[in-house]
Amino acid sequence: MKFRGSTKKASINYAVFSSTIVLILLGLFLLLFLHINSITNILKEKINVLVELNDGVSKSEMQQVIKKISEHEYVLKETVKYIPKSDAYKVMDKSMTGDTSGIGNPYKDMIVYNIQSIHYSEENLKKVADFVGTIPGVKEVFYENVLIDNIKANLKKISFIILIISLIFVALAIIIIYNTVNLSLYADRFEIKTMEIIGARDGFIRQPYIKLAGNIAIKSFVMSATIILSILVAAWKYLDGMKDIINWYITGFVFIALFVFALVITVSATIRIVNKYLHKEMGDLYA
Repeated sequence: MKFRGSTKKASINYAVFSSTIVLILLGLFLLLFLHINSITNILKEKINVLVELNDGVSKSEMQQVIKKISEHEYVLKETVKYIPKSDAYKVMDKSMTGDTSGIGNPYKDMIVYNIQSIHYSEENLKKVADFVGTIPGVKEVFYENVLIDNIKANLKKISFIILIISLIFVALAIIIIYNTVNLSLYADRFEIKTMEIIGARDGFIRQPYIKLAGNIAIKSFVMSATIILSILVAAWKYLDGMKDIINWYITGFVFIALFVFALVITVSATIRIVNKYLHKEMGDLYA
């Protein structure tokens, strides 16, 4: 009896552990999928638009250029900044594929700005660039068309891939949790059938197993939510840009969804498995 009890406890612990791992992976992929818009917006607002100024532009003219750019409704005002010629060389040299050493500094004083994500489009980038180009003191405006197109194409692919992976994880989670519960209840199959034979009602027989399934779901959820939350808090504190990406309302929604998912799947699997043993003949339980 002691051996049977320890075996049952081990199978329950295995059920909790397996369900926890599945919920962690599912939760992380759901968070990634639901935060894709936040990630997209961050990327959009990282696209620099470079404004090259004419030679000999006075400080007052430069300030007027900054003022007019900042006043445009599409521009992210806090990103507008002046870059002197010496620093402009460093900024532009990062995007140059060829060797620029030995040719001196071909760049001029610059102003850099970014577009608000809500207004981000190639059409609006061009519209703002055309406006900036008319401001006195501005020589030319640059932005990377290829980079914009690549971001748009890659984000669509990434969103689709993450959605497919999330759906696969949902399917795997259902299968793994079902099989785990099935393994946990396998040792009780004779007890389930015996209670039916002596006249116990199906609902009475299922009740303790449904309660057990609820406990497994709650323990699995608490463990998985704790681990996921720890990962998010660490990312929030130590990784640059994560404060702008993580949405705690979305995170709360994911936790609620995980809890409901774990509870529904575990309890449903338990009811199905108990019913399976109830409907079998005693001789079939030896198979």
